[in-house]
Amino acid sequence: MSSSLSLTKKLKSIKEIEEIVSSMKAFANFNVQSAIHKLPYLRTYQRSIEDSVGDIVTLFPNLSEIGETLPGRTIYVLFLSEEGLCGFFNERILDFFSTLPKEGQRTVIIGEKGAEEAKARKTVCSRYLKGASNVEAIDTYTIELSAYLNELVTKEHLGILHLVYAKHNDEGGYDVVNKKVLPPDFSKFHKKSIKKEPLLYLEGHEILNVMIKEYLYTSCYRAFLESVASENQERLNSMIHAANAIKESDQLMRLELNALRQQEITQELLEIVNTYRSMMKKEAQL
Repeated sequence: MSSSLSLTKKLKSIKEIEEIVSSMKAFANFNVQSAIHKLPYLRTYQRSIEDSVGDIVTLFPNLSEIGETLPGRTIYVLFLSEEGLCGFFNERILDFFSTLPKEGQRTVIIGEKGAEEAKARKTVCSRYLKGASNVEAIDTYTIELSAYLNELVTKEHLGILHLVYAKHNDEGGYDVVNKKVLPPDFSKFHKKSIKKEPLLYLEGHEILNVMIKEYLYTSCYRAFLESVASENQERLNSMIHAANAIKESDQLMRLELNALRQQEITQELLEIVNTYRSMMKKEAQL
């Protein structure tokens, strides 16, 4: 049976773990809120890019055929977690990815911890890249990723690009999505008419190329942002469950400690009483 001293040490250890969990919970919540705050603005900006692409392909209908001439080889970019303690975040995305067609593809995996899980599953990957664990780091990694993808498209003639990532939802969770970015689905952007034609200083195909690059960049940025929000939401949920389990364990251990102390006090009293009785018997015999 545990002594009150050993239980006291365990309670002190639990308190230290509770402080660590509390700090991690606060940090994860900060990252979630930072990402959620940015998401509406990014979604609005991305819609404006899509609207501009719609103007161009409506003014120059022949440009909408560009996607039909691109090579059929595919790039999949998986946005996994950069850090650990995020539940089944990586497993869910990899399970989803395993259901997608793999013929003639190249796979890029984002996130150090996610890459470890992918390697353990023997998921074939062309390249591993570091991921963003907070909102402040997204700009740098988006520039790196979009430059790398542009290089693959232009030098290696890979024409189809899919981004697989966790999309944050309003229920405090996420949904794994597969977003096709290249070639853009111009049929979604095409308009019946334009109220006022814009004043253009460049050729239509030059404008469209610039818009597609910007569309690729914002799509990568959004995938990073959604992923950071979802990863940290999963980590936050895990820390909340851990904190609840620690509190429950702390309460049970305190009850056990109180009962043990009471038992030890009772035992000590019994020893004192027995010692007193023994002394009284000896005195009576004298």
